[in-house]
Order: sequence, then C-alpha cells, then structure tokens
Amino acid sequence: MSEGILAAVVIVAIVIGAACFAIRHLNKTAGRIAVVIGSLAVLVGALVPVVRILVEAPPAQQPAQVVAPAHPNPPGPATAGSSAGAGGGAL
Repeated sequence: MSEGILAAVVIVAIVIGAACFAIRHLNKTAGRIAVVIGSLAVLVGALVPVVRILVEAPPAQQPAQVVAPAHPNPPGPATAGSSAGAGGGAL
C-alpha cells in the first residue's frame, strides 16, 4: 500500500473517531452540529495535500545502467612465473 493512501486512511479514521467521540459525549444539539462541521472542515483540509500527492504524476526516471561484474581472472596466456592452476599456492 502506498504511503499516500495509508496517510489518507489514517487521517479519515482519526477525524471520524474524534467526531464520533465528541458527538456521543456532547449533550446539546448546537455543539454536535459545530463538531460535525468542524470535523468535516478538518477532514477536507487534511486530505487536500494527500490527494494532490496521489494525483501528481511521478517524475520520469531514466533507465538504470546495468553493468556486469568483471571476471576475476580474465582469460589469457599464462606466464611462466604464475602459479595459476598449479594448486600449490600458499594462502
């Protein structure tokens, strides 16, 4: 899941949870209405940057250059003094 979608889900959950808690514990109707309007305003205000991130196209990336590793012992003529392949080299 992308970070933008996760952030949007968390923001919505927090705002809805806070609004439900406030509505349940407020006794006056006017207070409940104010909390609902305020929570919707906060929700819209918080989601604007998240939606902007999700809608924007990611910057075009150049393809990565693939480099093969070099062979540790390049093939070639063996010299007389080399111990390659002799099996008697000291470690």
